Parts: sequence; C-alpha cells; structure tokens
Amino acid sequence: MKIIFRILLFLSIFLSFSVTSQAQDHPLKREFRGVWITSMNNVDWPTIQGLTSEEQQEEFRSLLTMHRKNGFNAVLVQIRPSADVLYDSPYEPWSRWLSGKEGNKPNPFYDPLTFMIKECHQQGMEFHAWINPFRAIYDFKNVEMDPGHLFYKNPQWLLTYGKHIYLDPGMAQARAYVLKVVMDIVNRYEVDGIHFDDYFYPYHVDSLAFPDDTTFKLYGEGFEDKREWRRQNINLFVKAVYDSMQAVKPEVKFGISPFGVWHNSNPDTLDSLTQVGPANYEDLFADVITWLQNGWVDYVVPIIDFGVDSSSVEYQDLLSRWSQNTYGKQLYIGQAAYKIHHEQDSLRLGATQLPELIRTHWKNFQVDGQVYYSARPPMQSPALNHDVSQYNYYPYDALIPAMTWKPGQTPDPPSDLKVARHKHDVLVQWESNIHQPAHYYVVYLQQGDTAPNISNSKYILGKTSEKRFSFSEKGTGLLRKKYCLVVTAVDQQHRESLPSHPVMIRLYDY
Repeated sequence: MKIIFRILLFLSIFLSFSVTSQAQDHPLKREFRGVWITSMNNVDWPTIQGLTSEEQQEEFRSLLTMHRKNGFNAVLVQIRPSADVLYDSPYEPWSRWLSGKEGNKPNPFYDPLTFMIKECHQQGMEFHAWINPFRAIYDFKNVEMDPGHLFYKNPQWLLTYGKHIYLDPGMAQARAYVLKVVMDIVNRYEVDGIHFDDYFYPYHVDSLAFPDDTTFKLYGEGFEDKREWRRQNINLFVKAVYDSMQAVKPEVKFGISPFGVWHNSNPDTLDSLTQVGPANYEDLFADVITWLQNGWVDYVVPIIDFGVDSSSVEYQDLLSRWSQNTYGKQLYIGQAAYKIHHEQDSLRLGATQLPELIRTHWKNFQVDGQVYYSARPPMQSPALNHDVSQYNYYPYDALIPAMTWKPGQTPDPPSDLKVARHKHDVLVQWESNIHQPAHYYVVYLQQGDTAPNISNSKYILGKTSEKRFSFSEKGTGLLRKKYCLVVTAVDQQHRESLPSHPVMIRLYDY
C-alpha cells in the first residue's frame, strides 16, 4: 500500500506541473528526460532503512515504472553518497541508507547496482551512476562508521569542515583513490554514464575557511593564489576521470551537474548577472567552462533551480550563458521540482513556472534535455493540487540525443518484418544486420497507408531491446482501420537507422 500511495502522490504532483495539449504540437523527437534518485537521508530510494531486499527492489521497480510512464528516459541514481556505497565494492563499505548500519550488506544478498541497471535497460532507460566524489562522511557525529571506511584506513586524506568530513582534493593520493573507485564501477558494471554532482570543494559554512592550509604548503608549489591551485586540483581530477574512461570504455558517458551560477557579477566575460551567494568558479572551484572547452565531459546539467521572477537571479541570463558555452557537448538543465510552493525557500517556484521553464528550454536549440530533482517531490503545500490539467507535458516518448563523438555507427534498418495476430493481440518480428547489433529498436505506427514520419515522436508506439514487439488493440468495433508500421534500429549512442520497409495492418482504434 505504501508504494501505491507514493506512486499516486507523485502522479498527482506531476500532473499539477503539466501544460496543455497544445504544448507539444510539434513534439521534440530527441530530449534527455532524466530524474535524480537520491539515496542520502532516504530521500527517494530506498524510502526507509532496513527494508528487505525484495522490498527495496519493489520500491525501485515501481519508481522506475512510474517515471517511464511519465515520459522519462533516464535516471541518475546516487550510488555513492559519501564514501559508502549501494553496490558490492571492494573498496568501500555498504551504505547505512540501505540497512541502517554502515557495512551491512543486503539480506538476502543482491547487488543493487546490477539490479537497477537491468531494470532500467529492460524499460528502455539509461542508467547514470551518480557519485559524490569528495564527501567522505555525512554528519560524522551521528554515524557509526564501518572499520573498512576511509576514516580508519586513510585518515590522512580527510579534512573536517562543518559537520561533514571530506577527502582533500589537494592531495594527489585522495584524487587517485576516487578515480580508482570510479573506474571499478566503469569496468564491472554496464552503466550508461558516470555522473558527479556539484560538490567538489564544499559550499561555505558560515565564516569557516576550508582547512587545507597544510596541503597547500605541501603541494601548492608554483601557485601564489590558493584559489587557482584548488581549481587546478579539480581540473586534474576531472581530466583524469575522462581520460581513464576513454581508455577502457569510451562508450560510457561522463557528466557533471554544476551549480547553476558560473560566476557572480564581475567583469569576467563569462559572468552572469547574479548575486545569489555561491558560484562554481569562486566558491566550489569548479572551472566548468575549461572542462567543456577541453572536451573533458560529455554533458553538463547546470542546476538552475530558481524561479523566473527571482530578484537575485536572472534566469534567462543564466540559461543564455550556459547555452552559449557548450563547446559542442550536451546541455541539460537541472530543474528543482521540489521547490514548487516550498515555503521555506526564498527561491521557490510557483506552480505555473515549471511549465513556463520547460517551454523556454524547448525554444532553445542548445538545450538537449532536462533533469529533475528529486524523484519524489514533496506534497506539503495544498496549492500543488490546484490547476490540474488532463495532459502530461511529456505526452510522447523521446529518444535521447545522440552523442556523435562517441564510438559507434548508425545501424542498418531492420528487415523482413512479419506481423502475426491473435484476437486483439499483435506481434511484430524482424531481422537485423548481425554485424551491426542494435542497442534497441523503435516501433512507429500511423493510421492510413502512408509510412510514419519517424522525425515526429507522436508516432512512436514503443521501444524494445529484442527483435520483436507486441501490443494490443485498445478499441473495438465493426471495422478495423488501416495502419502503417515501421521499425528502426538504434545504437548505444542513440544513432537511429532509416526506417524499415513499412507493413500494413488493420486495427480497431489504437
């Protein structure tokens, strides 16, 4: 009952964000539609600590199915919140957010990462492994750490700042360790992407200075400005991750979600007209533009989680700055669905603003998609129930934009389509070029005797990783109408083939 309640709750919220049926008269054929699934503090999954393995799996499966039905095609799942993990790692202990006690494995045993990847791929969704690279212990006064944690194995790499403990980015050994953790995931799991959030050097805590003076004295040779040295540390790390991934699995994507403000207002030519507090360049020491210029990332997801009428943030300016500086990489916008009517947030969003932002992004040809935080928006405000539309703002499926710089080639179209039917059930089967294996196939259906226009996503009937697809007629009547069906093949980077030869079938209203 709990899972069903959460699903219904989320659906009601999502519909309240919806736009009218006219919003996608010309639906986007390609759009990255992602959602962050947070494990820390049991925000999204698992919802509570200590669930059985079966309950954890059922929760994730239900969450995934819900988002797939809402038109999403990717999830970014937090599998390493703070040097503890939600997978079977040779380097770090099991996360307390699973069992309630750090170091305790699932019982009965299963590997959550293997399970989640399989579930995503079965539903035709990408799985991006979300990692917090340098946070080592979250709220260290309230956790009993496992003996295998870094706190005991390599305390010399750690610095305490506020109520958390961090790996010191200024130490080459610490950066190399995180790289080893990342590459273990890349080598052993079939992830579609590795994803870092906006935490590199931590956000400021009151007037406290991050305590890396000793590290700077030891390793800061050649730098007079500690800030430049910090940015160089993060640059070296990001480049090392990208280069290492390229060497072993270049098909795996590497993306980062930086804070939405690049610079606060200053004379720099890449600044934005904002005064919102922290910024990537000055405060987190994340030189995102350098990463893009040098091609060290495949995509960025700036978290522009402010309303369009915010007095401290020029939303359109932020969007313009990011879209003008992609350097050929993909740009997705991080959306704060949880801020809808969030009374405690000075930068909260109004109920009508999210649809407005989505339409703004659709009009910007440099924006390749959107990612929402979080997977389970709050329902504290009754205002979320107002203005509910009958139409979701993602009424049609979409393919993920192709990364043409990644390895692969456009497959040949499927051939030898055959249609079989039994009463109201229809089965379509086909063949493909064995020398060009497809990652998945897309089935298009259009009423009439004309082949569907595959550039229009409203004709997408479904996706499948198999060379077969089944569906059922939804209507009944005396006469079946004529429909035309084609199939395309798509590689791992979402390059799509030409359509197959069309086949004609007769269906009741579909």
